[in-house]
Amino acid sequence: MIWLAAFALAFVFSGSAGAAMIAVTSDNTEWTEIAYPVVTTPDAPNDHQTGIAEGDIVGNDTGDPAILTNFDDNGTPGILTDGYVAFRVRLGEDKPPAGFTAFFGVGMDANTDGVIDLFLGVDNSPSGGGNKIAIFSPGAGANTSPSTTTINTTPLASWALNDPIYDNYDFSAVTTIDPLEVNTDLDGGGKEDFYLTFVVPFDEVVAQLGLIGIAFDENSTVQYVFGTSTQTNALNQDLAGPTGGTTSTLTWEQLGAISLEYSASGTPVPEPSTALLLGLGLVSLAAVRRVV
Repeated sequence: MIWLAAFALAFVFSGSAGAAMIAVTSDNTEWTEIAYPVVTTPDAPNDHQTGIAEGDIVGNDTGDPAILTNFDDNGTPGILTDGYVAFRVRLGEDKPPAGFTAFFGVGMDANTDGVIDLFLGVDNSPSGGGNKIAIFSPGAGANTSPSTTTINTTPLASWALNDPIYDNYDFSAVTTIDPLEVNTDLDGGGKEDFYLTFVVPFDEVVAQLGLIGIAFDENSTVQYVFGTSTQTNALNQDLAGPTGGTTSTLTWEQLGAISLEYSASGTPVPEPSTALLLGLGLVSLAAVRRVV
């Protein structure tokens, strides 16, 4: 019986080792805000295209971020492709009936060439069958701008909301996430803003990018496009970053709708000019020391 107890204990520990350590209701202080190179306000209120405030991404530059990310490396030293990646978006309201009932997509430019390589998202839209977190491939469009963006509606991988193995989804009022929040209605619509949060296994993201020839791990550089939609095959409600722009022919960069560069684990990547200046400074310092 001793061996049976030991086996059961080992099973418990092995199972818990794979559990996500990202708490979907954790305070924003535990998350990294996603910023943009052009705009200072992460998303202006009331710039959604469908008149549905639940699809209006809202935020400001005074402590109320529109988009955040989080990462858990699974506590496995030396392994850079496991763990979990999470995203959080602030939306204008929870419209009746209760619960998020649209599509929120995260477009990943995983090799920073201006083209979206993969979409992660929450698909609660009626057109997509609803109630799942999924990874999608880009559709036949160029995916270099809002007007050329298409999403293949058949998921590459998907998970049920509120997965029994780990917490992967939450849609809560901002004061549930942050009870001290003062600015609860950034769009001025008379209803409290809501946070939508979801988590995806990182190894699945790595695997799907690998299938299209992109080697990726937690230290890889990525840029993001975030948007809401009434359907799964496009981003037709609101884009994070610019005011409106869901039908724009401008590239993501020209429109200001693609984020700064981050590592997949959420660390901001220094601009090349900054890194170059630092390198030149170190070289100059070394030269001075040799002369002296």
